[in-house]
Amino acid sequence: MDGPPPKRIPNRERDTTQVIGLQYPGGTTRRVRSDLFALCSDGTEAYFEMKTVKPNKNTFRDMKRDILMIMALRHEQQAQAYAAMSYNPAGEGNIYVPAFNEFLEQNTDLLVGSRFWNFIGDEQTYPELLEVAQEVGAAATALIPAAAQHQT
Repeated sequence: MDGPPPKRIPNRERDTTQVIGLQYPGGTTRRVRSDLFALCSDGTEAYFEMKTVKPNKNTFRDMKRDILMIMALRHEQQAQAYAAMSYNPAGEGNIYVPAFNEFLEQNTDLLVGSRFWNFIGDEQTYPELLEVAQEVGAAATALIPAAAQHQT
């Protein structure tokens, strides 16, 4: 008995090179939707698949397929595509290891929490976002007692 096949290790560079190498002249018409598109200041295109922090195995597989398809379709534009999660459920600064992830390479295919926000902005984007969230939370908390009285 040989046992189960070895677990696949995601590698963005290898995977992208393999997919782009499979293209042929004439091609085919494909359409891929992305949750977020950003045109970077250097002219490169960045596409993001935004997902919840606890996706299932099929979601990871589908994200990788879409990432590779976007990068192949927009190869001449040197487009980059990523899976992204808006926050780190393990807590910022801790390593997030999602279950079932045998498709996305962490921090290259998959950007989580501050890595995502600082990628689309700058190093101050995530701290500023947290500050805004705290301000809105405090303002909303102050409104709760009045709203609760209004309901009764």
